[in-house]
Amino acid sequence: MKKRITLLTFTILIIFTACKKNNTPPPKPSVGTFIDHGFIPFTDNKSRIAAGFQTAIFNNNYVFVGTTDGVWKNDLSTKIWSRAGLEGKTITAIYKHPTIANKFFAGVASDNTATSKTLFISNNGGLTWDAGNNLVFDNVEKRYEDYLCFAVHPSNPNHIFANLAGGATIAISVDGGLNWVRNNNRIESNFGYPCAIVFLPSNANTIYQGAEAPLDFAWLGKYDIDATNPVLLNNYTKIIDHDIWGNRRPNELQTNSYTDNSIYVGQEGALSKVTGNTTKFIYKSANNNLPYSYIYAIWVDPLDTKHLLFGGAEQVIENMSLYETYDEGVTIKRFTDKMGFDFPVITEIVATNTYPAIIINDNSQKKVKMYLYKP
Repeated sequence: MKKRITLLTFTILIIFTACKKNNTPPPKPSVGTFIDHGFIPFTDNKSRIAAGFQTAIFNNNYVFVGTTDGVWKNDLSTKIWSRAGLEGKTITAIYKHPTIANKFFAGVASDNTATSKTLFISNNGGLTWDAGNNLVFDNVEKRYEDYLCFAVHPSNPNHIFANLAGGATIAISVDGGLNWVRNNNRIESNFGYPCAIVFLPSNANTIYQGAEAPLDFAWLGKYDIDATNPVLLNNYTKIIDHDIWGNRRPNELQTNSYTDNSIYVGQEGALSKVTGNTTKFIYKSANNNLPYSYIYAIWVDPLDTKHLLFGGAEQVIENMSLYETYDEGVTIKRFTDKMGFDFPVITEIVATNTYPAIIINDNSQKKVKMYLYKP
């Protein structure tokens, strides 16, 4: 009897093991569901998205989008678009404060007059906006400089950092964004391509900056922030340089609390994951295996960081540049449906309280549309 039980147990074990091997989870669906949230209802038929880095934010069930006609918001419950301030102004960046509720920053393009303010702050979720006080002023051009990318010090919510349009120049405010100076109290800004900045959530003493400067030399570097005076940025160190990235200019820097101190970098023809001094290419166009898309938008799944949705546009925009991977780039799904656009540009992918929101811009059609993507 004992032998029969042992044999039966062994047989069951074999059957169970075989079933387990043959019942591996099915592959993820090749295409999720795109939930249409409509076009922004511009009235002048000339509006679009102008921001290069920070295009949209999510707050209290609304997605806010910066355009050449102010800020618009989409109610995720009703799918209805409405204005959210700064009508008629070109938004160069929109940013949500990570720890102060309902506080937004918006960069606004100068109209090239000496009085045109280029930074506005909302303390009530976009209901009203007030211009900053002492902004960075260009004494040569006699105008306030444009603010293109924001980041908040992880340990001090009133220390706000911004990359100016003048190349690798960083502006700093120690009073919540009202008054600003250039880093190290410089009297003028650099000339060059715009740069992006970011903090790692667990590293409050270092700010990271990505750029292509000079032309065709892409890099990621970092500065130490002086412990007694945050305006002073010291000990610049280049982490990734031309030897790794070549001319693949960073178009987006993103970090998350759930991504183990990694920086995701959207680039020309690439998506990199930088951890410490190591670069992993999640997507890299080479030998015509994938289109050479400039990556402007990145979403990392908080439940599975190997699942990413990312996109942008080719230099000569002909195709849709939207990609998805469930295995951190081992296999990549490319979406080819242009969704009725002539020249679609994925300008931002924003995490919401449900599914990521994809912002699509078409300069030719002068249209901006949003979808939620349900994987």
